[in-house]
Amino acid sequence: MSSEDNGTSRNDKKTAMIADAMLGEVARWLRILGYDVLYSRNYSDYQILSIARKTGRVILTRDWGLHVRARKQGLRSVYVSTDKIAERLAELVLKLGIHLDPDPSRSRCPECNAELVVVRDKKLVKDRVPPGAYERYSTFYLCPRCGRVYWEGGHWRNIRKIAEEARRLVEAVKHAGKTS
Repeated sequence: MSSEDNGTSRNDKKTAMIADAMLGEVARWLRILGYDVLYSRNYSDYQILSIARKTGRVILTRDWGLHVRARKQGLRSVYVSTDKIAERLAELVLKLGIHLDPDPSRSRCPECNAELVVVRDKKLVKDRVPPGAYERYSTFYLCPRCGRVYWEGGHWRNIRKIAEEARRLVEAVKHAGKTS
């Protein structure tokens, strides 16, 4: 099976999404994976439908009623039925064809969704990161919108572990489909 089939190839930046209030964790994860995902816990269903209609974004929701309304209006919508993050990511790979390719150089800001800027001159972020991170890392990622600074710390092991777990779930579903 090719990497294209199992959710591991480079992100399809064309898959822009909007997530409802119940999927904030999913929005953050998708942003880390490089996807453009609008999210606010304050969006009403009407706002989500309106934004999706105007921008062509895929609606991600845990609200069955919103999902049905979106589909009736001809909008792309995915009802996310699972609870654990690896399961949710696997579900999105299967339903949308997204790719699970964690790479901080392609991440978006998990907080505000802006594309991150790579900073290799660490003096530019010295006063904005903890001293230990400043000493240990040479590449940082700056959000030009909210000003947050990120680096490839130990939490990236967990990000990659969960992405790998999601890929295994995708493979299990695909394998089960071939044997039934």
